[in-house]
Formats: sequence, structure tokens, C-alpha cells
Amino acid sequence: MILFRLGALAKPAGLVCAVFLILASLAMSLEVRAENDVPSPLRSIVTPGEAAPAFTLKDLDGKNIVFQPASGKPSLLVFWSVFCPLCKELTPMTAAIATRNRKSLNVIGVNLDGKRFTNAVRIFLKEYGMSFPVGLDEIRNDLFIASDPYGVEKTPTAVLVDGSGKVYRVYVAERMRELVKNFDSEIAGLKVKRAAPKK
Repeated sequence: MILFRLGALAKPAGLVCAVFLILASLAMSLEVRAENDVPSPLRSIVTPGEAAPAFTLKDLDGKNIVFQPASGKPSLLVFWSVFCPLCKELTPMTAAIATRNRKSLNVIGVNLDGKRFTNAVRIFLKEYGMSFPVGLDEIRNDLFIASDPYGVEKTPTAVLVDGSGKVYRVYVAERMRELVKNFDSEIAGLKVKRAAPKK
């Protein structure tokens, strides 16, 4: 009688063991599948000669800020953050460049801080005299609308785009000092290129 009871208990124990083994193998196969489905890493920073990606962002008041390359006029895109000390240092000079070249250059700022810091962005714009359009970058489909297509990883980053829509120069972090120092010669080169007669 005791042996019969032990045999009866062995069947459920075997069933539990079999279910456990099936679940364990399923978990292992899912883990292997997850390792194989790792998304590709984000792109690196854009390079000269590459086509500049277009984008549309919202400004602080919800209006569209549209960057459409190949408009015929060179553009300067400045990716920045209110929490970036170098951005604070160089913003007045960037604003002066925008004002001085208003007729010959499109300047668009791209803020990377997100919507929850819009008040800080508004204060920053007022304090540092940024009169050019500034769009707020945001995530869509797991990627930032403007900064990810450009491969931006550090602030400030500036991308100079020629009138045909090609990346002309890229300045990342400390190299922004070079942009500010040599900007007039850089934009003069772009003007000459744009003014060349069509064949």
C-alpha cells in the first residue's frame, strides 16, 4: 500500500519536472533570440560631403521649426543644452554670428534637454540673446528627431551645411571655439561656392 502511494506521487513529480525542463529550455531559446535581436548602434557624427538630414521640431511656443537642406542658402545647425558650460560660454558669439550673417545664413538651434526643461530653455534664450529659431529635440520611435540622424553625442555640436544641402564642416565640443574664431572665412568659402555659375 505504501509503495502504491509512492508511485502515485512519482507521477505528479515527474510531470512537474518535465514542465520545469520545458520552461527552462524555452527561457534559454528566448535569451538567445534576444541576443541576436540587439539593435544596431547609433550612427557616428555626420561627415563633410554627406547629405544633411532634414527635420521638423517644435519651438517653445509649439510652432514648427523646419530645416530643409538644399535651400540655396548655407545653414548653421547648433546642438546645445542649458546644462553645458561650453554652450553658455559660446552662445553669445554664436548669436552674434547669426545676427551678423542674417541675410546670407540660416541658423537653427536644436536644444537637447527635453520638454520638461522648457522653462530653463526659455530663460537661457532670453539671458544669452538667442534671436535665431530654436527647436526642442524629442524622441520619436526610440530616436531623437534631429540629433540622432546627425550622430550628435556631445554639446555643443555645430554642423555647417552648404547651399546644396551637403555637410561642409562639423565642430564638436571644444572645436566650437574654432568655428567661432574662423567663422567669417568659413562662410566666405561657402558664399563663393554657392555663387559659382551653373554649367
